[in-house]
Amino acid sequence: MTDNETLLYNSLKGLYLLETSDTHTVVSDLMGLQAQFANYPKASLQIRASDYRPEDPFRELVKIWSHRGTMHLVPEDELGLHLAALDNIGPYVDGYWGISRAEAEYWAPFLEDQIGQGNTTRDGLKTACARAGMGEELLRQSFYGWGGLIREMVCRGRIVCGTGTRKEYFIPKAVVWMDRDTARREFLRRYFEHYGPATVYDCRYFFGNWKKKDMDPLLHELLPELICTTFDGKKYYSFHEPIRDAVLPECVLIPGFDQLILGYKDRDRMIDRRFLRELTNISGIVSPSVLVRGRIRARWKLAGNEIVVTAFDRLLRKDEASIRRKAREVFGMQGKQVSFL
Repeated sequence: MTDNETLLYNSLKGLYLLETSDTHTVVSDLMGLQAQFANYPKASLQIRASDYRPEDPFRELVKIWSHRGTMHLVPEDELGLHLAALDNIGPYVDGYWGISRAEAEYWAPFLEDQIGQGNTTRDGLKTACARAGMGEELLRQSFYGWGGLIREMVCRGRIVCGTGTRKEYFIPKAVVWMDRDTARREFLRRYFEHYGPATVYDCRYFFGNWKKKDMDPLLHELLPELICTTFDGKKYYSFHEPIRDAVLPECVLIPGFDQLILGYKDRDRMIDRRFLRELTNISGIVSPSVLVRGRIRARWKLAGNEIVVTAFDRLLRKDEASIRRKAREVFGMQGKQVSFL
């Protein structure tokens, strides 16, 4: 195997793209599934979870703003771990999102009470706040799509977002808190356990919202425990010796915003640089993709009863056949067909 093939095989194995496990284990070890689009984490579990149930794919999971600053599904019983790593424990910051601390501390209990009574939708809560006297500007700031009071409440474990496509909020089970660095140490261990072999730069990229001055002492504390292997002149770290004598699968379907893509700053192990813009557009959307013979060479999407594959360059007939086989394996393909562009 080449260096890139060795790195890729070990990533596929660690990220449950070769062998499945139960939903909780997968989501816990991967430190959440990015969930801006509901179909992406659903596809991730179809591919990775041995206990996947289409009628209830996200059971025991909740949606929060995660350590990456984006919406993720995480196990509800690990809510305290994820929130502690955010380093957002404590009183509301006065003036943050344009909301004073006094306003936040007044309206947060009101929202919790409404949700507890069953008024769980964003529109319903907004209406209730308006009727209770919340002004137009405060309404806008509190329900701002990228943050506001709702986000601050989620980041403090007072509410969680619903896992479906509706904008809903719920009261979580009791959150078991820990200190920030304990939570981050655990995340760093999981990173090198499941994403390794990876460089320090890959790790910093994955945890990009953490300040370097806070992260580096924890990294330097962990590195002596890790196995260091050099590939192409770069140092890669993992808890395991890299597997070097395996065979890469013919085809792997990769969901959008997948950990295989987001886990590394350097993506040479999986895709040619000339195709990077085909994978991630200028808006930062990471498309579902197809790994063929060790390289990402196409995008895929579900369109009604059809799976549409858009190749970055010419695919061989045997490649198209392996994509069809993999699609049948993952999705069952009842009433569906695969087409190629």
